[in-house]
Amino acid sequence: MFEGSEPGLLFAGPSGSLIRAEDYVDVGIPVVMPKDLTNNDINTASIKYVAERQANDLERFRLQLGDVVLARRGELGRCAVVREEQQGWLCGTGCFVLRPPAELNADYFAAYLRSTEARQWLDAHSTGSMTMKTISLNALSELPVALPDLGVQQAVADAMRQLDEHERRLQEQLALTQQIRRDSLMGLLRS
Repeated sequence: MFEGSEPGLLFAGPSGSLIRAEDYVDVGIPVVMPKDLTNNDINTASIKYVAERQANDLERFRLQLGDVVLARRGELGRCAVVREEQQGWLCGTGCFVLRPPAELNADYFAAYLRSTEARQWLDAHSTGSMTMKTISLNALSELPVALPDLGVQQAVADAMRQLDEHERRLQEQLALTQQIRRDSLMGLLRS
């Protein structure tokens, strides 16, 4: 994956036999699933939890600051970088975790995974149907990654973060505009 650099740690989340449907509780340690990887972040709106006791049994799947969590099925290239408040959460079924080596900026790598080039490579090396693609750990470990020096990586990550923020604001404006349109239409129809 990273020619000429020290390897990072790349691992798959737990199998379905380690976290079963009946293991989820209302309050506890969050478990990050592919559905939670939205808008370049971990969305907690419908995140599931396991009890602390079970999370301790799954210690090797605990997320650390700067880990990159990525979907291994569905929309390949969907990913998020683990932030401070998400440390200690669990990687769930259907995800991979990359613990980047020192020469790789996590935000740069996440931006790269979301790029058209990386998504096309992931699609070409995936298995499964058009609606549910899956990438294997072995295939992912072969992903070619452009690895400029850390200064360039940071500049790319900063630029992508600014664009992500701009996109988020535009989406909020669009949602507000659509709500105003609906409310206006309803007001006109009632008149």
